[in-house]
Amino acid sequence: MGCGASHERPAPMAGRAGLVPIVPTAASTPAAASKKAENAAAEKAAAERAAAEKAAAEKAAVEKAPAEFERQLAKARAAQKANTNAALSFGQQFELTTPMLVMPFGVFKAQGRIMKSTKAWRDEALAAGSLVQHEEGSSQIVIFISHTWWDRSFTDATNDSNNPYDVGAPDLQADYPDEQRESTKLRDGKFEMITYQRPKNLKWRVICAGVQRLLEQEGLKEEEVSLWVDWQSIYQDDEAEKLKGVVSLIRYATLCQYMLVPTEEAELEFPANMLPESIPAYGSRGWW
Repeated sequence: MGCGASHERPAPMAGRAGLVPIVPTAASTPAAASKKAENAAAEKAAAERAAAEKAAAEKAAVEKAPAEFERQLAKARAAQKANTNAALSFGQQFELTTPMLVMPFGVFKAQGRIMKSTKAWRDEALAAGSLVQHEEGSSQIVIFISHTWWDRSFTDATNDSNNPYDVGAPDLQADYPDEQRESTKLRDGKFEMITYQRPKNLKWRVICAGVQRLLEQEGLKEEEVSLWVDWQSIYQDDEAEKLKGVVSLIRYATLCQYMLVPTEEAELEFPANMLPESIPAYGSRGWW
């Protein structure tokens, strides 16, 4: 028409078909980023608060342990003094198939070791009054020594070589080399090693020290205290009599006022100082 204008439709611009308008997402906005940071900070604070509360609870439990121990000890002492008919009836539920033989503490200290109940020694000890029969209702205070045997491979001429179970001794029968064992304490991701000294008659010394401490703690008189120790209180050379003693163990325990557990540990930490089942080498055997 003279003006040069074209009436054709404009061709689509190359590349425009693949372009999509950019719409800001929630995560990319300044407000969303700020909210995310706030959430992270809140989670961190909550975790730190939970850790602090846990640490405080553990500290409180440790601090409470001595008081709880004293409370339980006072309760046990009160129960000991309350020698009621109910308590006597409870003890009588268990068999007493052979007499309970005990040794005065003074005699135990003087003999320098834990003796083995064989006929020659037993007859002499009974005749001398070094080993006596404990009667229910006696004024004598008896301590039950509850322990595991430390010299498990020991034998002597009195053992029956045909009996595979007739072996071992409660105390160390010779001077043995020091022994390294793992403790329950962790350091740098590893359990600390402890050196145990193993001299002859170590358990006898531990028992003497423990009983002496108990005498002082409870205000007891040495001449009023006797000990029940399995190796010298139960026949070791007569299987029939030994079995009677084993059957009577629980009854023996009910006739005692105290129970002492000698250990090789220089010091027991919580929970072993309160829970017998946690005492190393002892609790795992279920003798408590």
